[in-house]
Amino acid sequence: MSGRRHVMDSAGSTYEDCVRLFIGRIASLVHVPREKDFGIDFYYQPRVPAGARTETVAELGSLQVKGGGETLAYGGLNERGEWREYQFTWLRSLATPLYLARVDSGCRAVELFSVWPLWWIFWRQPVSPFEVIFDTQPAETGSYVWQDPQASPHPDGAGKGDGMRWTVHLGTPFLRLTSEDLNSPAFRKQAVAILCTWIAYDRLTLMRYHQFIPVLTGIAGWRTNFPEILEIRTWQFWDARPGANIARLCQTAAPMLGTLVPICSGRMTMPLRNLGRSLSGSTGRATSTQWGRDSSMGSVERKREALARQTWFPNLIEGANRV
Repeated sequence: MSGRRHVMDSAGSTYEDCVRLFIGRIASLVHVPREKDFGIDFYYQPRVPAGARTETVAELGSLQVKGGGETLAYGGLNERGEWREYQFTWLRSLATPLYLARVDSGCRAVELFSVWPLWWIFWRQPVSPFEVIFDTQPAETGSYVWQDPQASPHPDGAGKGDGMRWTVHLGTPFLRLTSEDLNSPAFRKQAVAILCTWIAYDRLTLMRYHQFIPVLTGIAGWRTNFPEILEIRTWQFWDARPGANIARLCQTAAPMLGTLVPICSGRMTMPLRNLGRSLSGSTGRATSTQWGRDSSMGSVERKREALARQTWFPNLIEGANRV
């Protein structure tokens, strides 16, 4: 309507302008126009020095901007009573680490939080959560100690995913930006280093998820605006059903084993396509594989090959069967 808009439109635009001003001091920002916004407001790359008078960019992250007391949440029911499962489908598809950029109501500071703990939920259960709400703490709280996401039954969740409302604790911001701090070259340099560290860990989380490597490594202890990481935690996930995921795990392992096989068994070679086919078979055995040999292999090399076939591959399959 000409001459009139909802006040929330201008408020949201103001918060995004604040993010553009503050984070633009330390990163290259690309704004996603509102009509093309599917859940990401900005893409950004930290700017790093590349010489006395030049700079470049490193890593890649994305931002969801929230202002004032607005809460970041996914799933739940929309105004028509429909479950927003599509939001979790979208989140699982992300190839770029996602961060919450929270702007205070006075636009005096921008605080960054990583949403990587959401993948702790994705890994631990095959169904989507009914609803996820993110909880944050102020920077003044001090260092943060990891808390597992907490679930409670939701009255509207029956028959929709796991039916649970999850509270994900994002803790204190790992980075808090103010105009005063950003005027310091030393602070800007430190802020870039912090951004690069977090993106590197969170990028690994997404890479492993898409490659179906059921190992989650995340930053679990930190202090706002401090580059030192206080704690790193690693979780391993498996299915209680024997052999439930062996085919997918072996498809993931096959390209790596194509490189490791010659190293672990001397000069033994095998086409990668045969390795993938043999490891992803329903029997879970690699004994039927036809191995190629170099005609010049000596007795020591043949013993090494035999040892690899007798111990290394059975142990691999046995471990995969436990997942």
